[in-house]
Amino acid sequence: MPPLLLHSLAEFEDIIFPTLELAGARSLVEVGSEEGTFTRVLAAWAERHDGKVFCVEPEPTAPLLELCAMSPIVQLVKDLSLGALETIDPADAYFLDGDHNHYTVSHELETIDRRAREAGRSWVAILHDVGWPSGRRDMYYAPDTLPAEAVHSHTWDEGVLVGEDQPVEGGFRGEGSFAWARHEGGPANGVLTAVEDFLAERDDLVYVHVPCVFGLGIIYPATADYAPELSEFLRWYDRNALLDRLEQNRVALYLRVIELQDEHRDLASELEQSMLRNRDLHVENRALWARTAELEAELEGIRRHRDLLATETGHLVKSRAFSLAERISKVLGGARPLSRQRLRDALDAGP
Repeated sequence: MPPLLLHSLAEFEDIIFPTLELAGARSLVEVGSEEGTFTRVLAAWAERHDGKVFCVEPEPTAPLLELCAMSPIVQLVKDLSLGALETIDPADAYFLDGDHNHYTVSHELETIDRRAREAGRSWVAILHDVGWPSGRRDMYYAPDTLPAEAVHSHTWDEGVLVGEDQPVEGGFRGEGSFAWARHEGGPANGVLTAVEDFLAERDDLVYVHVPCVFGLGIIYPATADYAPELSEFLRWYDRNALLDRLEQNRVALYLRVIELQDEHRDLASELEQSMLRNRDLHVENRALWARTAELEAELEGIRRHRDLLATETGHLVKSRAFSLAERISKVLGGARPLSRQRLRDALDAGP
């Protein structure tokens, strides 16, 4: 089955690879690889075009390490992007899909441009997440690696929704893997804002905005020989209204999926709590049934004891009555009549 949420640069290969071919790119730098999904696609293309891929990832995953170990054209640079871009030789094309915040993206672009100018080279930059939610809101994987003044107040637990300035409980979130800035928009906030700030005084660069799958941005020199042909190819995607509507619908549907997942989780939690309570009640009921059985056994013993006492008491009463009658009979059978006082004394004497 296809993934529920499209999120990889690999989804843009029909745009990216023609762009690389038109630009004549051979040396490629990928910033941010995660599981290496796009890295594999990029490496396959580079191998066919006699290219080279530098993969910048400070915390490479096992699949990425395996890919780098097996592919002779993929070189892993285990460092943060701002340090790695200072050490890697200027390349033909850069893929920026790492830490999606204003400070990081601004400095990535500035470093790429400065080093390319020093080497007298042109460059193409392809950026992911220029759309919602990171376009106008900083996202942080490692805010402690950035200058404190460059980091907005942020949350690791809450998520974001379209049209909501403040984070919310639920929403699109990282669940501890990344943090969101606590407000959207404003100065120095978000990937698209970083791109716009970088391009503000750069008439020599062209920016193309593809508004789908969280947004793709492409920057290339306006004066390059390939610029007219590339611009003609990309103009069909640039700020395409249909793609924008489809993306808004896709995001809305995915946010609804998240909402349903959260509701399911809450219901599952309630069900689990109910099952635990039922288990406790079952244990309590078993204890009550056992106590009831004990009490019934005690009651049966009391009943038997009562019946035994009643039987013994009946025999005793009968025995005493017989003895009394026998004594009276003896008295009444005497030679002379008894006075009332003598009869009362005889009765009081008992058996």
